[in-house]
Amino acid sequence: MSHPRDRADYERFARLTSGHRRLGAEAVTELEPSLDGRFRDALFFPEEGHVEPRAVLPELHARISAAGGAIHFGSEQRPGETDGVVIDCRGLFARDTQPNLRGVKGEMVIVETDEIALARPVRLIHPRWPLYIIPRANNQFMIGATSIEREDHGVSVRSALELLSAAYAVHPAFGEARIVEIGSGLRPAFPDNLPRIAIHDRKIAVNGLYRHGFLLAPALAELTLGYVERGVIDNEVMQCA
Repeated sequence: MSHPRDRADYERFARLTSGHRRLGAEAVTELEPSLDGRFRDALFFPEEGHVEPRAVLPELHARISAAGGAIHFGSEQRPGETDGVVIDCRGLFARDTQPNLRGVKGEMVIVETDEIALARPVRLIHPRWPLYIIPRANNQFMIGATSIEREDHGVSVRSALELLSAAYAVHPAFGEARIVEIGSGLRPAFPDNLPRIAIHDRKIAVNGLYRHGFLLAPALAELTLGYVERGVIDNEVMQCA
């Protein structure tokens, strides 16, 4: 969705994407009653979903353990120090073998309010703020996210103000929300911002997922498994030495 002054960006986004349905003001209100009267139209992606990484990761760890895998936290081990097939998913820490990786900082804010309810992520099309608001449990919302070509872990005043101002533009109730957390992280990216599976003998490096790590990870995992089990090569993302 967008404000009327950003209509051109909204239509461009509609042209560049697929799988969506255009909604009028009444349909927007039917899907998200809290947005009643806020937007006259929107793009609805019925097949899209969202997960909360902090809730999903413990479940993934449990399933790995149940399947016979072992997880060791706080242990440093390099790919060359392990026998057999090694899949290197170290992100930015893999720059010792992939020096062209860079970190792209993303900042986010988590707020809490019971004055607004959302059933799904809401993205605001804006020329400066690529804003999305994702509902979480306990009346909390994650507001993100910036994309800054810097490798520090701080959150700038400008970014915090822009994220919170954009959220307020989606709904004034966010102006009275309580700030629960402000944080940042570094996304590993190659110069072309595309993911890569690099294969060298029995060493496989999966990296460069940029802004889409949690979304692309299942697809890259399937491609990697297909290579390990059946030798299948995907020419779009795989590079073989």
